[in-house]
Amino acid sequence: MFFFQFLSAGAVVLAVPVAIGVAIWLAVRPTPQRDAAAAQSWANFHHYCISSGWQLLYVHTLDADWPRGSKAHVSIYADSTSAVRDSWFWWHHVQPGSVVAVSGLGEGWGPHTRKDDVLFIGDEDAHLSGVRATFGAQELVRARRHWNQHPRLGAA
Repeated sequence: MFFFQFLSAGAVVLAVPVAIGVAIWLAVRPTPQRDAAAAQSWANFHHYCISSGWQLLYVHTLDADWPRGSKAHVSIYADSTSAVRDSWFWWHHVQPGSVVAVSGLGEGWGPHTRKDDVLFIGDEDAHLSGVRATFGAQELVRARRHWNQHPRLGAA
């Protein structure tokens, strides 16, 4: 507080948010170690999901979040031919930018979208989520940043 007695009130009002912003930036800034750890986490996640026979879906956007689940636009992860499709995740709430490992993937008529190729993940009547694991959006961004900086390592 001794330092602040020499500053005007306007300078103090400006200095405090700047100090908070710097502290936040230092806490969340990209670091090579954090990016490498995210890439390793992805490798573990990917290996476990594929060896378990689960399908990986990339969540592009979230349309609605309801108590019984989420409606989102998804595509099959790492499949360049996969179209973005409507989906309903029973009893699970997904986040945009994340990758979800699912089992119990079904396809059917979507009454809200009036499309017959809506993906249904999980079971409404049995109250079961078909989501087996999730890799968060921020971690995926870090892993991709690592792969972009080290292209020989590649991505799964």
